[in-house]
Amino acid sequence: MITRRAALLSITAAVLSTTACGSLAPIDEDEVNDAVSQVEGVTSVDITVEKRGIADWSLTGEIGLPDDPEEARTVYANCLSAIADVPVDSDATIGLYVYGMSTSGNLGTDDVDDPDTTQRLEKHFRW
Repeated sequence: MITRRAALLSITAAVLSTTACGSLAPIDEDEVNDAVSQVEGVTSVDITVEKRGIADWSLTGEIGLPDDPEEARTVYANCLSAIADVPVDSDATIGLYVYGMSTSGNLGTDDVDDPDTTQRLEKHFRW
């Protein structure tokens, strides 16, 4: 016979396990930072994976770039390509709020005509 307490504990455990599974990041933050740090010309990397809202995720942070404007653009585009190579665990849409920083100015995905989500980024570089 199942007691009321056992039933409540079972329901609580089921809810907690479902909630925990839903909160796992669909992309590994360390893998992203490692991939970007290996791009030639990168001077620093600080990217985090953040949950935004109920179901949306984002990569947020900064990449240190060379001072030369043209070289900075090339390195930044190469960093976005490196991010596209990092596996994503699900069909989650991951927004890109990762900016390239240098003394010649800051760059975003619009500055190098690249997409603003990991799904679009992967299609842009891989298909």
